[in-house]
Amino acid sequence: MPARGVAEPTAVRHLAVEASRLLQEQRGIGRYVRNLLREFCEQRPGLHFTVFVERAGDTEAMRTLLQSLHPALNARTWVETVDRLPHTTADVVWYPWNFVTAPAHEATMVVTVHDISPMLQLDHRWWKVLKRAKYKRRYVRTARQSHAIVTDSTFSRDELVSKVGADASRISITLLAADDLPLHLADDSTPLDTAQLTGPFFLTVGGQDARKNLPTLYKAMDALWARGVRIPLVQCGPAPARETRALLGRAPWLTHVGYVSDRQLTTLYRRCVALVFPSRYEGFGLPVVEAMRAGAPVICTHESSLPEVAGSAARYAPWNDATGMAQVMQQLAENTSLQASLRDAGQHRAALFTWAATARDTLVAFERAVRARGIVGFPSARQRGPLLPPLLPPVLPPLLPELLAPLASPAIEGAAPRLYHPNDA
Repeated sequence: MPARGVAEPTAVRHLAVEASRLLQEQRGIGRYVRNLLREFCEQRPGLHFTVFVERAGDTEAMRTLLQSLHPALNARTWVETVDRLPHTTADVVWYPWNFVTAPAHEATMVVTVHDISPMLQLDHRWWKVLKRAKYKRRYVRTARQSHAIVTDSTFSRDELVSKVGADASRISITLLAADDLPLHLADDSTPLDTAQLTGPFFLTVGGQDARKNLPTLYKAMDALWARGVRIPLVQCGPAPARETRALLGRAPWLTHVGYVSDRQLTTLYRRCVALVFPSRYEGFGLPVVEAMRAGAPVICTHESSLPEVAGSAARYAPWNDATGMAQVMQQLAENTSLQASLRDAGQHRAALFTWAATARDTLVAFERAVRARGIVGFPSARQRGPLLPPLLPPVLPPLLPELLAPLASPAIEGAAPRLYHPNDA
């Protein structure tokens, strides 16, 4: 785990935030932004903010949200529409949604890139080639436009350097956290009551895109059921995708409960045999830390950032071997002492991750970006000029390598297994 930063003399007194999606995104990146805004306000009493919303009609809702995050945040914040962002007089503009969307003319621009999965060949449907090419162009453009990048893990930093060509010296690692999970407000009236599930169950949490690797977990559940291990799987998250829809009503072991409140999620974590997180590509893997904090044993894969986050406090299963995954799940289900050991280890591990530390490290990254820009004379957006020669078609040249790549090389099967020691920088 990268060492937490040490606060340095402040160089940032006015922070602008591209918050056009903040009112809509309740979890994921939205949760990250809300926690950091609260901590920024708490840690830096002299810091003022401009928050940019999509429409003028969003101002009142944003004011309500800011008031709920910190009592002093409203009084220290201007709310403007995002079309005004390029003209901001803030010291730093923070883009937390993976991309620089509206470049600032003069302010230092810092972007949080959580992962680069949209540009990778993790979904083999042919029409995804165009989408991947579009996203790769956006990531490359963002790396060039921004003065600094913040990312969630050592793994994501290395991906940005090797696959996007980002400058490693301008990337800061700021680990995420889950200490906002309301452990003292758990809600026992979970959707399990409606589903009439009262016994033990496995839990999986998150989206259903290809990198989440749910088909392997579904095959593992089939294998467990065939062996007589009758512990069902409860799935939280967005509406069922094709593979999940095909199983609902047919697979006796699957219950999909959709989105749940934070209180209900806490209860699900506490009651489950284990969180099973079969993902093959994560920039961080927030459900792993959430589950550990709430006291759930964790089973995850060795892929991407997950060993860096879970350390020795989880059991690992192969992402592409349903039989091996089923074996790990069965061993844990039948060993209550192992469950207790993982619960204890997970809670100790999760205590290392706090939003206060994430915010502190992010503020340090902002300040370093301001100072580095002053030292090296990093050009402003106006000085850098267009990203492509004006006579070239704006889309076709970047797309050609991506369009031809699948014809010349096999598909990427997933991130190579990488193990990180908790003290790795």
